[in-house]
Amino acid sequence: MTLVNTQTKNIPFSSGEPGNFYYHQWIPENPKAWLHIMHGMSEHGARYGEFAKFLNSKGIMVTAGDHRGHGITGQSMRSSYHIADNNGWEQMLDDQWELIKHIHSNHQLPLILLGHSMGSFLAMHFCQKYNSALSNQNAPQISGLILSGSNYGSPSTWRAALIIAQFECWRKGFDHSSALLEKMSFGAFNKAFKPARTESDWISRDHEVVDNYINDPHCGGPLTTQSWCDFLTGMIELTSLTALTKINSKLPTLLFSGQMDPVSNAGKGVTKLRNILTKSGMENVAMHLYPGARHEALNEINRLDVYQDIIKWVEGLN
Repeated sequence: MTLVNTQTKNIPFSSGEPGNFYYHQWIPENPKAWLHIMHGMSEHGARYGEFAKFLNSKGIMVTAGDHRGHGITGQSMRSSYHIADNNGWEQMLDDQWELIKHIHSNHQLPLILLGHSMGSFLAMHFCQKYNSALSNQNAPQISGLILSGSNYGSPSTWRAALIIAQFECWRKGFDHSSALLEKMSFGAFNKAFKPARTESDWISRDHEVVDNYINDPHCGGPLTTQSWCDFLTGMIELTSLTALTKINSKLPTLLFSGQMDPVSNAGKGVTKLRNILTKSGMENVAMHLYPGARHEALNEINRLDVYQDIIKWVEGLN
């Protein structure tokens, strides 16, 4: 099968503001399915190229957008690491809907959503918000949901964090970052890996991956206080049991994480997420935890094992 290089394209924001929503696509000859990636916080879609080309070799088309405030999209908005002045989470959800409809208009293929870290929460919320629209005969049909490096906290947990973020937004300004918020989030992730080679060892055991992340201007920057407020507001909305029941109960779902992933509390958070999804009524939730692996299992030293587990699961979908 002939593989193609990354193509980067864009669509205008449906809300009409300056800038464009940029996305990356990897399209093999005669694709049989389509996997769409929602990336994590302070990174971008182009980082998934190696994984995408593996999926291309299996006949799967891959797309990944750069969220507002991230990657080339953030650059075009002149607001890197600032998602929006308000309602940023809702705007990211709407962006994904517009992008998926746009791509679907050219490629009517079974769709699998993959969300990593922050993107995993976005993907879950997407499946809640657009569940009715997705049931339309002419809409993209989601055949599977994959959640990477995810976690679960109750709405009350996120409310407590939001109070701190709102105070920092008032104290520092809505379009400025906060050292306190960074210390409470990214700053705490490396503690389990002392003595550490870098401040980003929590990402992967693969030194090249970590070094590329550190040297990438579109990775690792601190989000603005308003972006944190919008993210946490979204987390409160999507994590209640009532909200989770809005996801199609028959949607096959795969969770995977490293057992040393600090974002998922060394796998405990992913296990909690599986349990709450099952409690909400979801009938088909699988989970893989990878011993020794850290936050980005797709970029780990054992990533080929992860790839194989994913393709086996994808090929088992009806």
